[in-house]
Formats: sequence, C-alpha cells, structure tokens
Amino acid sequence: MSEQTPGLAVLTRLELYFSLRLITRTLRRFADLVDYDYDTVMIFFVVLESCFQSIIPFGGAEADLETIERAYRESVSLGLSLLTIGEACGIPRETVRRKVKMLTERGLLASSERSRNIYVPITMLLRPDVIEVFRIYAVDADQFARTVRFYTAPER
Repeated sequence: MSEQTPGLAVLTRLELYFSLRLITRTLRRFADLVDYDYDTVMIFFVVLESCFQSIIPFGGAEADLETIERAYRESVSLGLSLLTIGEACGIPRETVRRKVKMLTERGLLASSERSRNIYVPITMLLRPDVIEVFRIYAVDADQFARTVRFYTAPER
C-alpha cells in the first residue's frame, strides 16, 4: 500500500468534509421548501439533476427567457419518468407518485404534456428563495475552492 503525501491526505479530508457540508446544508435549505420531508427533497434533487443536464446547452444562449423556457420544455431529454425517479431514489413508485403530485401542486415540478416526464420548470429556478439557496451553495463551493488553492499553492 502506497503512502499518500501529506498535502493529498489533507485535500482528501477537506474534500470529504466540504462534500458532506454541502450535502447537509443544501438538504436543509431545500427541505424548508417541502416541510422537511427528506424523501421529497431527494425526489426533487433527482429531477433537478436531470434538468440541469438539459439546461447546460443553454448556458451561452442569448435568447430571451421565454424562448429558452420553450426550448427547455420541448427538449427530448427533459425530465424523468416516475419509475426512473423511484429507481434513482430507492423510493417506491407509489410514494414517488404522491410526492411528485405534491411538488407539482406547489409549482416545484411539472409534467411534460408530450412525454409525461417530470421536470423542474425554469420559472421555479428563478424564484428568489431558490436563487438564494443556489447563491449560498455557490458561496460554500467557492470557500472549498479557495481552501484547495491554499493547500495546493506552491511554496514561496
């Protein structure tokens, strides 16, 4: 078994610490949107991750929000089926169906008319409370990046 260099061991511990910190803080912040039902938070995150994959191509788009949202909704790869959500979360399909219904009623999720897949509407991502959660997440991630730079900076 090879020994790690001290810097790598520190980075590994820091990465684990910051990963856990980001997960727990983000779970708590989003849990506030769904009455602290962590199964519902997990379902939301699984759908959100899928939707972020669909948003990536629009990163440099200069179209207006309405055009981007229409293209996003019409994306072939947008959203997930109830079965896929359940498999990704390890939550029974009937529970997923009930919780997705609640999330849809709150406007946090929507169902595609064409594919019946569940997705996160762009308008939800623009809500001030959701933007604030992402802003705080970015601050936490930035703190991790600064810490890594500190520990990996060449000695002067």
